[in-house]
Amino acid sequence: MWGILIGLVVLIGIAVFSSSAALIDPIEDAELTISDMTWDFGDIPMSEGVATQSISLTNDTDQTITVTGMETSCMCTTAQIVHADGSKSGLKGMVGHGGSSNLSETIQAGEVATLFVNFDPNAHGPSATGPITRNVMLRTNSQSQPVIELTFSGNVIK
Repeated sequence: MWGILIGLVVLIGIAVFSSSAALIDPIEDAELTISDMTWDFGDIPMSEGVATQSISLTNDTDQTITVTGMETSCMCTTAQIVHADGSKSGLKGMVGHGGSSNLSETIQAGEVATLFVNFDPNAHGPSATGPITRNVMLRTNSQSQPVIELTFSGNVIK
C-alpha cells in the first residue's frame, strides 16, 4: 500500500515539475539581441583553469521575454544568466549530469542581462588536448525565437 502511495506522489511531483515551463505564456515578435553567437577562445591552457566568456542578452522589445531552459553540449561547459541587479539564475550544464535544463529567468523590456559561459579545459583529464567545439542552448517563450544556440571553439593545450 505504501509503495503505491509513494509511487503516486512521485508521479504527481514529476508531472507538476515537468509542466511548470508550460505555464509561461508564449509571446510573438519579441527577440533577444545576442552580442556573440559564436566565438573562439583560441589556445586554452589547462594550467590557467576555466575560460569564461560573457555574452550580452538584450531585450530591445516592449515585452518581457522568459528564458525557460538552458543547457550545454558537454559536462565541461556551464552557463549562468546574471541580471543588472546582481540576481543570478542557477548554474546550468549538460542535461543528464546532475541537473535539469528547466529555468524561468525573466528578461524585462529594455533590460540587458549577461550570460556567462564557462569552459573547464581540465574536465576531461590531463590528456584531453586539442581542438574543441561546444554549444550552449537557450529556450525562450518567444514564438519567433524559441531556441538560441551559441557555439564556441578553442584549442586545449597543456
